[in-house]
Amino acid sequence: MIGMGDNTQDQLLKDLKERARPCFQCGICTSSCPVFRVAPELNPRLSVDSIITRGVVPREGNEWLCAYCLMCDQRCPMGVSLAEILMEIKNISAREGKAPPDVIEAALSLMQDGCLSPISSRSEKIRTELGLPDLPKAEPADVLKLFKATGALEVLETNKAAQEEASE
Repeated sequence: MIGMGDNTQDQLLKDLKERARPCFQCGICTSSCPVFRVAPELNPRLSVDSIITRGVVPREGNEWLCAYCLMCDQRCPMGVSLAEILMEIKNISAREGKAPPDVIEAALSLMQDGCLSPISSRSEKIRTELGLPDLPKAEPADVLKLFKATGALEVLETNKAAQEEASE
């Protein structure tokens, strides 16, 4: 759990707390969340409460369950962008090497193949029948360039190292 005393995260936490401050804990975000219906451990209201009342980012890892559907943002009567707050919590978690293994695996696959899901032969056939041009081939080098430019490569390497250390 990251607290307000941690200098490296102090400003980020202050910003998150400021963005979450208008929340009055009505629970509309939670009742609107489709993920909460099947995975109650993702409780958006409690994530905001943790930031506002205790000044800490929740560290249970439940932020990774957020589907980023924006339903909470659309329904919040106070205009709190909870989806963005949860995304920032994910970013903090990833920078600390705490991304879930499936997220790391997907990122590695994206770097290796240039895409997460290749086009199926059925889709190619339909495109041909419709007279549509072929889709451009994925370029892993372009993905690697993007990962380097955004700092995602460093975050990925941090998570790979943490995952390897945990498995030893």
